[in-house]
Amino acid sequence: MIRQIINISGHHAYLGLDKTSLVDVDPVLRHFGANKREARERYAQFVRAGIKLGHQPELYAGDEGRILGDEEFIDATIHRIGQTNRVEYGSRCVETKEFNTKVLLKVIEESCGVSRRQFCGPGKDAGSVTAKEMFVLIGSQAGASARELSEITGLNSSSISRRRDAIKLKVRVNSGVAKLAARIMKRYRRLI
Repeated sequence: MIRQIINISGHHAYLGLDKTSLVDVDPVLRHFGANKREARERYAQFVRAGIKLGHQPELYAGDEGRILGDEEFIDATIHRIGQTNRVEYGSRCVETKEFNTKVLLKVIEESCGVSRRQFCGPGKDAGSVTAKEMFVLIGSQAGASARELSEITGLNSSSISRRRDAIKLKVRVNSGVAKLAARIMKRYRRLI
């Protein structure tokens, strides 16, 4: 029974023991190391360390809609979530906003000069790629799940994660991309 639970959770896939798994291990393993062998070793160490701690009731606070972490992490997460209901996080209540797909698609079409049919499809031209990256970045910041972004863009969730990471880096190093992202976000927030 325990073996079945572990296989369902993806643990064997993260360790490289289940080659037939449908689990996309890359997004998790990237947090543990630059190459898979090193990442798997560190993941295993992480799991062993957690087991030694035993049951930690505070780790289940996420089931109640709470964010576990220090003040800085909680603030960053709340900023990234961006939904519109009042949600209690720890001892604070925050105003959140719901992700609006139609508004973001419209803003990106107008800001990038590319139709949604182009950037939500297989288009590889520079304009389509930029628009798709902006949709992934702003969508993530506005509270869209990877699954929602995946369904709209036709990318798998692993590609969504990689694109989001790549565009975040571009925003940091390229002022033109940073200005475009800021302009899209400002317009999106104004329209929702």
